[in-house]
Parts: sequence; structure tokens; C-alpha cells
Amino acid sequence: MNAPARVSGYHNAHQALCDRRLVQSMYSECDVLMERVLLTLHGEAHTCRRAIEWKLFRRDFARYYEREVYPATLKRTLTPYLTRGHLDLPEFGFRVNINLSADIAGIDRPDGSEAETDALVALTRKFSEGATLFHSTRDKDAVRQEVAAALKQFNEQFLVPSRSRREALLQQLDEGSLTEDAVPRDILTVLLANRADQDLDDDMILREVAFFMQAGSHSSANALTHSFHEIHEWCRRHPEDRARLLTDDHFLQRCVHESLRLHPASPVAWRIANEAFSLPNGTDVVVGDSVVIDLMSANLEAALFGVDAEQFNPHRRVAERIPPFGLSFGIGIHTCFGRDIAGGLGDAKAEGEAPHLGTLTNLLKNLMQHDARPDPANPAVADANTERPNWGSYPLIIDQGPVNTGAAA
Repeated sequence: MNAPARVSGYHNAHQALCDRRLVQSMYSECDVLMERVLLTLHGEAHTCRRAIEWKLFRRDFARYYEREVYPATLKRTLTPYLTRGHLDLPEFGFRVNINLSADIAGIDRPDGSEAETDALVALTRKFSEGATLFHSTRDKDAVRQEVAAALKQFNEQFLVPSRSRREALLQQLDEGSLTEDAVPRDILTVLLANRADQDLDDDMILREVAFFMQAGSHSSANALTHSFHEIHEWCRRHPEDRARLLTDDHFLQRCVHESLRLHPASPVAWRIANEAFSLPNGTDVVVGDSVVIDLMSANLEAALFGVDAEQFNPHRRVAERIPPFGLSFGIGIHTCFGRDIAGGLGDAKAEGEAPHLGTLTNLLKNLMQHDARPDPANPAVADANTERPNWGSYPLIIDQGPVNTGAAA
């Protein structure tokens, strides 16, 4: 078997990610979860699926999420930790994002209880193991069996009742007794409304919804922890910026974007050539050849991000028309749907509206308002179950009352 061809550098990686002759290949290790989900589809099937789902992720949806859904979800999740005075950041990030992900995916939580969230967290963590099986250090057959069992439980406990409610609402919509505004705006509803045109059976809908559950929570929880760590280390070396984090939302968002650049969810993207052609760097590939697109090298290119590109620096100047987070959200047909919801829209804002900061910036803002800081008695540890450089545990101490910033209310 030939070694995979490698594409490095920002512009080469950008071009390769947009090339439809290269097919997604890193997520085929766990077909029990990933078979025919949006991320693994290609060609016309991908175009059709993406077209119906993309409508959910317009910018007005991201703003709606930040203003209407996020505050209540955060308050409900954070309150018990404030009472205890401590939290583990990856676990907290997963719990708060699991409820946001459930809203996007279309999973009802009628109890609204911690036990209900516990069940969703456990199941979605297992889905995340399946989605990232390519990098797992565990026995892969064992993980596949666990993922299959988790899907069965998820289907019975959460998906079936959520689906039944939406099917009834869609029936009323078809009969004209209900307006479109009364129908949920989520992935499950979209799939049910288009199941005949898209040839979607119950198993396919189950996999797609489960995939969106893990996609919206797993990477966001990791990104939250990386961002906190980078900001904490930066402020140790640059204490003059610490107070600014509490008063300058755009600066905090720049910190998040800088951390996202340094910590993409996956440092590489794997593709398979579906025809013979020459890669952007001139390497020839034939049908079936594997191609590794080096996202990390793209995000560290000194010509675009500066001579200190390998270091965290929220004050950096990025080359014109280059996103501050590099290629961490991908580009082209597999651009991450959650980019605007998680990362925000930078300085862009509609006339008369506040800027959209994104859930990651807002989560960090709330944690810093409660003076979240590393627990000196319990140092952070790396995640030993994956080759990806993620944190397995990151204990924090938090204060119940908000920090006094000195700014007017």
C-alpha cells in the first residue's frame, strides 16, 4: 500500500478541501454510526442532503440561538456548578453543548432533569468515540459494538418520542391546521419532511441525528477547554490583558479564534481520490489513492499568520481575506455547519443589532465573570483514549458571585 500523498500549506490545503475529486475518508471506521451521514456523503447525494439541512444554519438562526436558546441553557447547566464551587471543564462543556446540540438535532428533553442530561451525555460521548474511531487507542471492534448499543438506547429513549411528535405536527401542517412557524426548526424535522425525496429510512435518520448530536458537542467541548487554557497561559505572561477579557467581547472572541486556529478538531483531513489528477502541489494521484490534507501546517503558515504563527497571540494581524481561525472549520462542501453558531461572526453585525459572538465566546465570558481558574490541587490531564491532543480533565474553581469589572451595568 502506497503512503498517502500529503498536501501542506494554506492555499494548497484550501484548494484540496474544495476539490470534489477528493472524497471524505477519515470517518469510515465506524459505519454503524457514520454510514451515509452528511459528513460521509459525496456527489449528488451530499449536495441534496446539504441543501435541505443548510437552511437551518442561516445567520439569522445563529443569532436566534445566541439570544433565545443559549442563555437559558447556560443558566440551567451552570447553576449547580456555582453552588459546588468547582467544575471539570471538558465535562461542563459537554453538558452545556449537549442541550444546544439536542435543540439543533431535534431531540426533545421533556423532563429537563440532570438525569436526562446524564443519559444524553453518556450516549453522545459514545457516538463521539465512534465518529473519531480513526484516532482511537482502544480496541475498535469493542467501540463499534458499544456505539451500536448506544444507538439502540438513544433511538428508544429519545428519538422515537421526538420523531412521533414531529410527525404529528407535520401531518397537521399538510392538512392546513398548523402554520409553518409552529413546526420545530431542527434536523429531525427537516429529515422527516424530506424522507421520501431523500430516500431516508428510520435507520438513516437515526444515524444522522446521532451524528449531529456528537458533532455539536464533542468538538465544542474540546475547543472550550483549549481556549480557556490558552487564555489562562497568555494572561499569566501578559497580566495587562486579564481585565480586558471581562470588558471587551471582541478581544475575547479574538482569543477564541486564535485558539481555534492552533487547535483544529482534527489536525489533518483525509481524502481518497475518485479520479486521476494532480494535487495543488503537483503530486499525481490515481483512483483510490489516499490524500492527507495538513490543516495544521495551513494554520501555521508564517506568511499569512506571522512569524510567531506557532504561538498563541490574540493581538496578531492576519493576512487579508484569511479567517483568523484558519481552516479549522474546513472549507468547501464540508465546511462545518456550526461555524457561525460556535465561532460567531467576527465584527459583522446587522444594522442596529449587537455583534454575534458565538457560543464559545459566550461560555468563556460567563466562566470568567465567575473568576474561573485552574484548581491547583487537581492539575489538568490529557485524554489518553485518543491520539488527538485533547484534555481528558481540566478542573476549575469558580466563584458563585460575578466578578466586579468596575463597568456600569
